[in-house]
Amino acid sequence: MAEPWSGQFLQALPATVLGALGTLGSEFLREWETQDMRVTLFKLLLLWLVLSLLGIQLAWGFYGNTVTGLYHRPASCSSWVCSCLQV
Repeated sequence: MAEPWSGQFLQALPATVLGALGTLGSEFLREWETQDMRVTLFKLLLLWLVLSLLGIQLAWGFYGNTVTGLYHRPASCSSWVCSCLQV
């Protein structure tokens, strides 16, 4: 029969997981700092993302009502459309 988990193991689990994540994070930062090109590329991509989102936000501020108005146009039946539908 399998032994039930001990309380000591469950209490030590969060500290073990946090220690492993801390070690992994510090190793990642050391590797990242040695790769200057990666940092530059990351900064450029992050800047592009922020500027793109800002542009989308500004465009929606200017043209959002127009787009919404086009999308939620009231249904109007012109004479030639109604005659085509009845045929």
